[in-house]
Amino acid sequence: MKCSYFTLLLVFIPSVALFVAISLPIEAASLSGRVIDEDGQPVEGLIVALPSFPGNAPRHRHQRFRGMFPPAQPSETDATGAFSINNIISPSVNRLTLFPERNSDYEILSIEIEGIAFYLDQRQHHFGGLNFAIAADADIKNVEITVRLRMRIRGRVLSADGTPLRNASITLMVSHRDKDGRGRGRGGGTRMLDDDGYFVDYVDDGAAYYTVAVTYRGQTVESKEILLEEGQRLDGLVLKLEGESELLPQSERVVVAPAPRVHDPARFEAARKREREGMWAINPDNRHAYKMIRCNTREEAQTQATAQDAHLVTINDAAEQEWLLEVFGKDENYWIGLINGSEEAKQHWDNNEPVTYTNWRSPKESTQASDANPNYIVLVGMTGKWQMARLESPIARMTERAILEKENLIIGAPQPEGDVEKR
Repeated sequence: MKCSYFTLLLVFIPSVALFVAISLPIEAASLSGRVIDEDGQPVEGLIVALPSFPGNAPRHRHQRFRGMFPPAQPSETDATGAFSINNIISPSVNRLTLFPERNSDYEILSIEIEGIAFYLDQRQHHFGGLNFAIAADADIKNVEITVRLRMRIRGRVLSADGTPLRNASITLMVSHRDKDGRGRGRGGGTRMLDDDGYFVDYVDDGAAYYTVAVTYRGQTVESKEILLEEGQRLDGLVLKLEGESELLPQSERVVVAPAPRVHDPARFEAARKREREGMWAINPDNRHAYKMIRCNTREEAQTQATAQDAHLVTINDAAEQEWLLEVFGKDENYWIGLINGSEEAKQHWDNNEPVTYTNWRSPKESTQASDANPNYIVLVGMTGKWQMARLESPIARMTERAILEKENLIIGAPQPEGDVEKR
């Protein structure tokens, strides 16, 4: 079911053991891996931090963090991008993040733990954090964090006489309008200039037209509109009080260029595997993980779901469906986890949740089934409507993808031994 929005994501990674926080003793865990950029190159000098909080669920966004454990010592990446964080107190909720939060020069794109890759939705502006629980005394290795440089505007404020405004407290406001004109926004607050009058403001709204305004002791100066494309960083803005703002020469506008590509067969094969198997994405509203998979039939989709300790997606409301189509696209049809019997009461989801929301193409479809041949349901991406699909129907033959869903899973829990049944 849909939960209230959390500013930070909660991710639990596959496990077959239940994690009961109050029943486990406090034990130390560890987490290690490396940080790379989008081209697979190691990133040196980043600080990976893991603040921890008691229990196995994050606090509500309106509640304060209370009883925070002494954080494990943050780790700075070396020349190979490697980091290692030890003495993590568990049971606890741990937030994997880059330090300093909100002011790191990089942002996290995805995190791969125990072979499962999680994509962080940058539109939610989480500044490189996701929450997860670690089983007691677990040793989590080979974590791979993929990052990229954040877009930013770096500027300098000058007094009316042209000297830098040093170590001054200013009000900085940054406005933006989308390139297509569909949206606008504004944000800012108090900033402290450095010894040379510089400030840095990270812009997380993507390609847009930006305007920067600085207020100091009742005087305000505003820049002209600045167009920043995706991935661009402007380092040449100068704002002069009681005078015109100006941009330094175009050479100061820095576009982050990718590093030279080095062919790595192992990484290439790993990327191909991720493409084939899909990547988990986290819905910040309910903290569930979702993945799009390729499949030839609905039965194959169900088999893949079972193999990954997941189920075909359960859609509980219009907001959840809208998020799914935004993330996975509206150009495909998807098998979902609803089975339609001959009566309304016999509709059910694969995970046995009650049917609280439907979006049929036609009202008649909700009862067009027989007990002998229940119909499976397809979400048609182009229309957003649900359509019944008999196994040999054209819509079934055209549907080659499905969406999986999972929740409440734990990092580092022991795997079953022998013939222990997975539950």
